[in-house]
Amino acid sequence: MEDLRTDDAHQRDIRVELLSELLADMQSPLPPYGIHITNARLIGPSDLDYWSLNSFSLPVGIEFRHCWFEKGIRAHDARLPWFHLDDCLIPYFQADRLVVQGSLFLRGLRTTNPEEERVRGGARELVEKAEEDARALWLGSVRLLGARIGRNLELDAACLHNPYGPALHAEGIGIGRALRIRTACVEAACETGAIQLVNARVGGDAWIDGTHIRNTKGPALNAEGLQVDGSLLLSAGFTATAASPELATVHLMSSRVGSRLDLSSGRRNTGDIWPSKAHDHKLAIQESPAVVNNSHRSRLTLDLGCASTNELRLPPEAVCSPRKRRCTTGKKIIIVGMKYTTLSKESAHRHWTHWLSHHVERFDAEPYHHLAATLRGSGRAREARDLLIDLENERHRRRSGPPHLGASAWHWIKRGVIGHGYKPGRALYFLLGVFISASILTISAQAAHLLHKPAVRVEGPTAAAPTTTASAQARPDTEEFLTTAKKSDDEDSPCPFGAAVRLAADLSVPLFTTNGRLGCDFKVDDPRGSTLATVGLLLQVLGWVFGTLFVVGFTGVIRRE
Repeated sequence: MEDLRTDDAHQRDIRVELLSELLADMQSPLPPYGIHITNARLIGPSDLDYWSLNSFSLPVGIEFRHCWFEKGIRAHDARLPWFHLDDCLIPYFQADRLVVQGSLFLRGLRTTNPEEERVRGGARELVEKAEEDARALWLGSVRLLGARIGRNLELDAACLHNPYGPALHAEGIGIGRALRIRTACVEAACETGAIQLVNARVGGDAWIDGTHIRNTKGPALNAEGLQVDGSLLLSAGFTATAASPELATVHLMSSRVGSRLDLSSGRRNTGDIWPSKAHDHKLAIQESPAVVNNSHRSRLTLDLGCASTNELRLPPEAVCSPRKRRCTTGKKIIIVGMKYTTLSKESAHRHWTHWLSHHVERFDAEPYHHLAATLRGSGRAREARDLLIDLENERHRRRSGPPHLGASAWHWIKRGVIGHGYKPGRALYFLLGVFISASILTISAQAAHLLHKPAVRVEGPTAAAPTTTASAQARPDTEEFLTTAKKSDDEDSPCPFGAAVRLAADLSVPLFTTNGRLGCDFKVDDPRGSTLATVGLLLQVLGWVFGTLFVVGFTGVIRRE
C-alpha cells in the first residue's frame, strides 16, 4: 500500500471526477458484473474535501481492491447492489442511510491517521489536507448511521485509527445476515465508544472475536440496545481496553442475543478470515477468553444490565479468578436485570458468589435469585441453596447501619442452624446433638445414683382417715376423697437403663413423649440432682428451639420474611 501512496509516476492514477461522471451517466453501458478497480490511486476531487457519492443509485456494484484514496468517501443516501473496499487505504468512509442490497465488504480496510500525515511531509497542502481529514473524523472513520445492509457487513482484519472520534459509528444499522469484525485492530479517542452499535439489528451472528479495541477516552464497545438474532461472539482473543469514566469498557446494556453471548475462548476453526495485505497488522484467532480492562478509577469493565440471551458463556478469566479468597482484579460489572436460560460449562463455576459480592457496581438481590433459578433448573439445587445462603449473608454484611444485638444474634442463629431456611435439615443434627447430650446427662445421673423412681400419686378414698362426730355431722352422706402420694416400695433402687434413655428422649425431643418421668426422674432433694434437673430443663428448651426452627425452615416461612 505504501508503494501506491508514494508512486510519483502517476501511472495508476484515476481521477474520481471521471469515475463519478461514469457512474452518474446511467445511459453509459456498465458491465453487468459491476465495476472492479484494483491497484489504483484514486485522486481528487479537486473542488471538494471528499469524494461524494451522496444519493447515488447504481444498478451494479463497485469493488475497490488494494487501492489508495487521496480523500475520504461520503455516500449518504446512496443505493448499491453491493460495495467492496477490500485492502484499501482511505482517510474515512461515511455513508449514513446507505442501502446495500447485498454485502458491504470493508475487509482489510485501513484508515489513515491525520497525525501521521502531518509528520510524514512538510508540504503545506499535505498539512491542510490532514487538518481537513481531522475535522471529518469527528464523525467517525467508518460511519454507517441508519444504513441497511441486505446480507453481510464485514470488516475482517481491518485497521481503524481515529484520534478524534469513533472508529466505527453504526448506530441504528440494520444487517440482514452476519456482522464480522474479526481479528481487527481498532483505536479511537471518543467518549461514546470506539465501536458504536447502539440500537443496531443483526439478523445472524455478530463475530467480533480476536479483535483488539482501544479507546483512550471512553468505552471500547458501546452496543446498548443491540439486537442479534444469532450469537454475539466476543471471544477467541478478544481484547478491549478503555479509559471510560461512565460507561463500561464493553457496554451491552439492554442488548438482546437470541442464541449465545460468548466471552470464552471460543472455537479455533470458525471459518476463513480475510488474508489482508494492506498493512503489517496481523492478528489471529486465539484459544483464550476475552480480556476486558478499564484504566479509569471506576474500573467498570462489563455492563450486561437488563440484557438477555439464551446461553451465557462468561468464564472466570473475563472478570476475576480469586486466589485464596482474594481478588486478582479490581474490575466492576453490572448484571442487574440480566436474563439467561442456561450457563455453559465454563460459566458454571464457583466464583459467581465472589463476583456478586465484590465485583458488582451496586448490590442487588435479583442476580442471586436468577442465577439460583438457572442452577436449580439445570439440576444443581445444592449450589442454588448455597448461593441463596450467601445472598442472606451479603445482605447482613451490607446493612445500612450496625444492627442491634438481637438482630445480629437472630442472623447467626438462622445461618448456623437452618442455613437461613434453605437447609432446614441442619436443625435435625442439632436435635440429635441435644438428644445425645440428654442421654449422656441421664446415664451419668443413673451411674451416680441421682435418678429415682418418683412417688406414685393415688386418687381415692382414704382408708385410715379418722372421723369425728362433728365431721360426720357436717358431711353425713359424702365419701371423703383425698389425693395422697404413695411411696414406692423400691423408690431407692436405681432406675433401669431403658428408663434413663426414655427420660433423655422426653427432655430433648419436642412434641413427643414416652412418659419416661413416670418411671424415672432426678432426685431434686439432692443438690447434684437439682443441678442436673436444671441442665435437663435447658436441654428441653433447646430441643423446642431447634424443633421450631426445623418446622419454619421446612415450610419456608422463614424465607418469606
